Amino acid sequence: MKRPLFSLAFLVCLTLSVGAQNFPWGDFKERSIKEVVSITKKAVRPDDTMFLATNILETRAEVAFTGQSRPISKARKIFLQWWAGLLGHPKSYADLYGREYLYKEGTDEYWLPTQTPVTKYFEKELKLNDKMILFLISAGAYREKDGIDCVLLVEEYQLPKKDG
Repeated sequence: MKRPLFSLAFLVCLTLSVGAQNFPWGDFKERSIKEVVSITKKAVRPDDTMFLATNILETRAEVAFTGQSRPISKARKIFLQWWAGLLGHPKSYADLYGREYLYKEGTDEYWLPTQTPVTKYFEKELKLNDKMILFLISAGAYREKDGIDCVLLVEEYQLPKKDG
């Protein structure tokens, strides 16, 4: 009985390790966060209270790391849970996003929910104002009293390749 249980545990660990190496880097198109926000906002019709994206605009954007974070807002968390649930993602997907990080693209600043497993590398690999490449998706947007809030999710990041 112990041998089959050990084999199952080994296969699960192997699958998780291989899965992490299979991130779809090539699916992400280079564009600015400003462009993704604009596209997402245009998809929200005047009578919509929310827009759940099915075209997730896989984006590769270069930003500066600020080191600042905060808990994800309750409204964004609820939106993310609805989006994940309606698109058939497991509940655990929405649970990956507990904090938002502040990123700078030029002079523009964006608070973006960032997957917890990804953020564990920030302290080791990044210093204040370091350049980084975010791999993000658009979950959609919802109306709030001050306008439209776009929910862009950071799935992964890389450090830029050094010249030379």
